[in-house]
Amino acid sequence: MDGIGTTHYPRAAFGQRDFLDLSPEIRKVPAGSVDGDAFVRAAPAYRDTEATAALRAYLEGDRPAQASPMERCVDRFLDGQLSKEELRAEYERLLKQELFGTMPDPAAPLSDWQKETATDFYSAFRRQILQAAAARNNAEGARYLTGEMDPQRSWSYYDSHWYYASEAAISAITAGAQSVAGEHGSSFTAPDYLAQGATDCYNFNTALRGDPFVAFDGRCVTDPDAVPPQGFRWFFEQGGDARSATVRMDSLTITDEGGGETVLRYADAAFDPTDPSRARTWVSCTDEDGTSHWLSARFRFCDAIRTVADLVSFSEKDTPGATLLNRFLANLPARPGRQPVFTPPAGPGLDRRV
Repeated sequence: MDGIGTTHYPRAAFGQRDFLDLSPEIRKVPAGSVDGDAFVRAAPAYRDTEATAALRAYLEGDRPAQASPMERCVDRFLDGQLSKEELRAEYERLLKQELFGTMPDPAAPLSDWQKETATDFYSAFRRQILQAAAARNNAEGARYLTGEMDPQRSWSYYDSHWYYASEAAISAITAGAQSVAGEHGSSFTAPDYLAQGATDCYNFNTALRGDPFVAFDGRCVTDPDAVPPQGFRWFFEQGGDARSATVRMDSLTITDEGGGETVLRYADAAFDPTDPSRARTWVSCTDEDGTSHWLSARFRFCDAIRTVADLVSFSEKDTPGATLLNRFLANLPARPGRQPVFTPPAGPGLDRRV
């Protein structure tokens, strides 16, 4: 096959290489004689297929339209637009679409490949439920933050509404997965996500980890199987200022020759959002008759304080279900999520012997 002849073009040197010199082909034309828009203008000739609709939504910034069918399904359930039964039915439809495509639903048993696909789809759907619930929880908690967020600060927020909403959604898709498997002479068992270390697929408690939930041991709730009371909310924030390397003194202890100690305190108990040694927390619970119970504390980190239960506790006299509440408080860390970015100099402390 004949190609394009290039032997008549001269060679132009560039560094250690040489290239074809196409300058003889370049022609100058009067300004304005060429429609430059013709090189960059694109006619809207795309068809309304699912792919082009998603692309158009992305370019136009339409977030709901960009979401996948799985994401839209989860969002509608968490927003109260789908019932638990409707979520199950929608999950079964999407799962069958994943397994069989556009083909009619066959009566044959599921192959090993289809069983693996069903499990992968279930895990992805379950992960999406927990991520969406955690995102809504995070958005609520961010409203309670005092001052500006800083790389040295951390905070945690927990609303039991999202725990129970995610549990209901997981129950619905689990029933849907078992139903589809049963229709094809098979069975379905959810993987042991906790044993696998897949904490983003286990439950709401384990999904709340990582930034901004930088809590002790990297978890917002120390016991992943702890069940919160209905109507429960908790907020925790630590102060910090990464731009300051000043060691803050809040007290001075003077020890005399007889061993007696005098403590001079410089700081009050007020929460300072720029002090990495200080934090505040509050707990709220609404009981069945709509009565709200509220406890709060401002404190300085110390070894004696490990959990929120070391700071506040509900009374059985005033709060129904106080035992369950206090048991859950013992699973909420009250430790600094981030250590100061500076290290105080070594040597004697602030004690002075007189």
